[in-house]
Amino acid sequence: MTNTYSVRYRYFVLSVLLIAYVFSFIDRQLMTILLEPIKAEFGASDTAMGFLSGFAFALFYAVLGIPVARLADRWSRRNVLAMSMVVWSGMTALCGMAGTFWQLAVARVGVGVGEAGGTPPSHSLIASYFPPEERSTAMGIYGSGSQIGVLVGMLGGAVIADQMGWRSVFFIFGLPGVLVGLLVFMVVKEPLKSAVPDPGSMLEDLTRLWRIPAFALISFATGFTALAGYGMGTWFPSFLIRVHGLTLIEAGLVLGVVGTFGALIGAISGGILCDRLASRDARWQLRLPSVGAGLSVIFLGLFVLWPESQQWRLGEYRVPHAVVFLFFGGVVSSFWIGPTYAAIQTLTPDHLRSQASALLLLLLNLIGLGLGPVVVGALSDLLAPEFGAESIRYAMLISLVTVVIGSILYWMGGDKYRVAITQEASP
Repeated sequence: MTNTYSVRYRYFVLSVLLIAYVFSFIDRQLMTILLEPIKAEFGASDTAMGFLSGFAFALFYAVLGIPVARLADRWSRRNVLAMSMVVWSGMTALCGMAGTFWQLAVARVGVGVGEAGGTPPSHSLIASYFPPEERSTAMGIYGSGSQIGVLVGMLGGAVIADQMGWRSVFFIFGLPGVLVGLLVFMVVKEPLKSAVPDPGSMLEDLTRLWRIPAFALISFATGFTALAGYGMGTWFPSFLIRVHGLTLIEAGLVLGVVGTFGALIGAISGGILCDRLASRDARWQLRLPSVGAGLSVIFLGLFVLWPESQQWRLGEYRVPHAVVFLFFGGVVSSFWIGPTYAAIQTLTPDHLRSQASALLLLLLNLIGLGLGPVVVGALSDLLAPEFGAESIRYAMLISLVTVVIGSILYWMGGDKYRVAITQEASP
């Protein structure tokens, strides 16, 4: 059921949800830019830091996402989102008070618990506010919040950590999120949902979702693509510091400005392009992410392998030539965001949409966010005896194999998606 609201109000709500999503990504990505100073203070290995930045967050975030999403589908998506934001923002602030590695890990788990109620209700709300022919664009705009969050987190986190220490970063970015949670509660209306025809158990709902044509292919395609995406993204600062010799500030500037700006363009343009292509052939809803993933392997591979000796000087800062490939890699690797989330919402009845998003995110985050940083970190440790500081370079390069698998799965899902949409439209 798509509700009737004015265009102005629909985009106002989308803007509020975007701000909430920006804060969620700032909070979850702060660990990325702070890996090196935290590792130095606690004396942790790359594998342990990969666990802290990935699995410690992703396990609880992904698993709890389904029951929290079920609550959102049965009760209020707005209320669940607002309360969840207060929790994850508060736990982010607590990360700055950790005295040991394991205290930080517990606080990181708390961030994951809170963020479990963030994205699925937001996706369902957007699907209720926007019709199918506009959903990829709306989801692309919403999805760009991840890139804005990374931009602010990378750049702001690096500057604050350099001036005030890594603990201050968590306080400064965590506490304002509580106010944004209150804003969501006050200004976002809860759209009407169609009546639940036959409320079943959570297992029955998930089984029904999994049987939807193309759902499984979309989920695994997203997960495999995200494995390298999250894995490489987490270790990009360390790669620039260890291999290219950049400072923490320089790495934050490069990744915050170049990498995330490219990804921001890709998220929005991918959604707009998909809506236009899919209006002619529904298979492009998934084929566009496939093409984007395939191209990203080329660009990101060149970024990782480009000689570190080739750099520009911009005033007091150094900028590797390789960032040109990072920019284009960011554009095409973000094509999946709007089309994928829109496809899941379009395939799903509105009383199951939060759970559908949570099920997709379960695989995306367990495979991508959960395993990605750990796999790259473990590969780096494994290769370190032979390659030294450059082990992180080859660890990231190996991880790109999973993007190829994701691209193939996306392409395979195009035909099934078109069949499902055609059947739904038939009387």
